[in-house]
Amino acid sequence: MIRLFVTVLGLLALAVGAAGLVARYLPVTNDVVLVVAAAAPYLTVASLIALFMFVIARRWVLTIVAAPLCVVMIAVQLPRFIGPEKVGVPSVAVRVVTANLGFGSADPRAVTEMASTTADVLVIQELTPEAATGLSSAGLDATFPYRVLNPGASSSGIGVWSRYPIIDSARIDGYQMPMLRARIQIPGVMFPTSVVAVHLAAPWVQSLHYFRDDLAHFPVTLREVSREAGSGAVIVAGDFNSTLDMQPFRKLLAEGYRDAGEQAGAGLTLTYPSKSWRRPVVGIDHVLVYNCSASTAQTVALPGSDHRGLATVIDVPVDPTASYPVV
Repeated sequence: MIRLFVTVLGLLALAVGAAGLVARYLPVTNDVVLVVAAAAPYLTVASLIALFMFVIARRWVLTIVAAPLCVVMIAVQLPRFIGPEKVGVPSVAVRVVTANLGFGSADPRAVTEMASTTADVLVIQELTPEAATGLSSAGLDATFPYRVLNPGASSSGIGVWSRYPIIDSARIDGYQMPMLRARIQIPGVMFPTSVVAVHLAAPWVQSLHYFRDDLAHFPVTLREVSREAGSGAVIVAGDFNSTLDMQPFRKLLAEGYRDAGEQAGAGLTLTYPSKSWRRPVVGIDHVLVYNCSASTAQTVALPGSDHRGLATVIDVPVDPTASYPVV
């Protein structure tokens, strides 16, 4: 009887683990796929439990079935924990931080202090007019003399602050919330670096089709930005409202971009929902890189916000058109 009970538990765990793996490769057409895909890293544990149960119950055929599932589920998560990759070319290290202010509720002094010690370029979402004023009063403008801002009510505002000159900027429309593109001249780097401030539609609290439409259209924007950048680096930072385990997000990487957290081997980089009494459970804030490389990534506290920020170090090649020896 105990052997049967353990076998049933193992089958249930196997089904849960398999669901997590399958959901990673499905279009997000409903809330079930959304939640299961987001939970995929945690469901890897279920496949390991299933394997353990089958061994305990001496169900060798089921053990043989569960073992490959464990290997595959671990294999798809493992790249996040291996890194960083070595660039091997002369580069300038640029610190890029993305921070969602949580409807403008984050403590402006805490955000300013965090940015002054961790950022050269700061990308902010949910920038209300009041939050912009608070950040300026807290001294952010003095530390970051170059900026392009588009404050808005509730969650619609966005902004970029930079220690380096912003030589031009433009608003990106066609999405539920406005986004920004700024070209920044980094000292020692031959070509301007394009920075895109992103806030894609959330898949919850509203119809799922806004989320699906934004993610479906965003590859077009990524292609346009990289084409305009030419040999220059592109850094895309913000709240994507999606995780690396969701198929629509990984389609963005098919445009030649890399996720900074994965490239740096930073793990899951969990950013949401951030509460004072518990850790966040999903990573929906990202930095994507093109013609450059991420060497570090870590989350940072944003007191008052429902997100943690994501702080990265991006190695921007001095001259990407030069030929360098392979390292």
